[in-house]
Amino acid sequence: MAKDWIHEIMDPNLRKDYDINSAWRALELAMSCANPSSLNRPSISQVIHELKECIVCDLKNRSLESQEMNVSLDTTAK
Repeated sequence: MAKDWIHEIMDPNLRKDYDINSAWRALELAMSCANPSSLNRPSISQVIHELKECIVCDLKNRSLESQEMNVSLDTTAK
């Protein structure tokens, strides 16, 4: 399967302005969250960590390191 296949399911409003590797990583994460077995699904902490990594990777690969982006999420349970 060609890596360009991801463009078919991405929001067309993004106009392909995203890192393809980050998009694949986010898709794989989403698929793991839908695993029928709860034992094989990632924890919310793992999901947050992976999503942060996707954002950082996307920013680096698109040479936007100079732009600041706050990717901190409050993961404390209340």
